[in-house]
Amino acid sequence: NPHREHVKQEVRAARTVIILWFFCTFLTPIIVALTGGPDGTQSFLCHMKFLGFPFHYWLVAQGSTIGYILLCALFVKLWNSYVKKGE
Repeated sequence: NPHREHVKQEVRAARTVIILWFFCTFLTPIIVALTGGPDGTQSFLCHMKFLGFPFHYWLVAQGSTIGYILLCALFVKLWNSYVKKGE
């Protein structure tokens, strides 16, 4: 029955993780693109270095991967807390 409280909590956990996934996947590259100058110059993120890489590269490539792993951990934590409440 989809109206039971534990099902609603599980959907809430999934919805939270999906919203955060959207921000991690789509907004990070958009922010990098929008921080460029109005005349088409490169973003200041392109000139910064982090661990030897240009920061914009690290932010999109490595930062997103770390973000996805953290999202998986968050989902498991939320799911477990909702399952314990439902028992």
